[in-house]
Amino acid sequence: MMSDSNLSQDTPTPPHERFPLEELYPACFDWRKPKPLKIGIHRDIIADGHDRKRVRKALGAYCSRPSYRKAMKPGAVRIDLVGHLAGVVTEREVELAQMPTERRPNGGAEALPNDTPIPQENLVPGRLELTVKFSELPEPLVVRDGMKIGIRAEAAVVQAILPPKAWRKLEKAAKDWPQWVAALSGALDHHEDETITLKNPELQVFEKKPKPTPAE
Repeated sequence: MMSDSNLSQDTPTPPHERFPLEELYPACFDWRKPKPLKIGIHRDIIADGHDRKRVRKALGAYCSRPSYRKAMKPGAVRIDLVGHLAGVVTEREVELAQMPTERRPNGGAEALPNDTPIPQENLVPGRLELTVKFSELPEPLVVRDGMKIGIRAEAAVVQAILPPKAWRKLEKAAKDWPQWVAALSGALDHHEDETITLKNPELQVFEKKPKPTPAE
């Protein structure tokens, strides 16, 4: 077994240009005898006002060292910035830590629990569009802007107002085709209780042809 004196010789002091993890958080970081870190600890450091890129780079160097990977054992205690208990290492996390960096999901970062909230700074703008499929002609309500229809899906009722032309298209498909499926898509207008209302809906209808009978 390598002695502490040998370890100190083989483990150089981190260069000065590296983010000073050990100096800022001595109860958490120890380059010679590291302990598993709290999942998501980079967010705590960034919340202290430190640069995101420097923090991630320093943590990447810290967690990629053989001594840190050796400390990653199932059941090992994770610690936070002040050295307090912050969870334990799971077998799956050990598997990820032992993988070559290029093979790890998420660019080599430690896997977080599935229920980890996404920080606001991780979000990008987007547009929510929903699609619901149905194969029966709904009973519409005649409203000011067209024909209001509703589809009961697994978790909610989806409703939308179809322009008269789109409704006639749906009626014709139901009349002409023995089997069909319609796809109603649109942006989320509002969601109240168990009802989702779509705005600017678009309707596509497809004929479902029976599958050919396999030859005996």
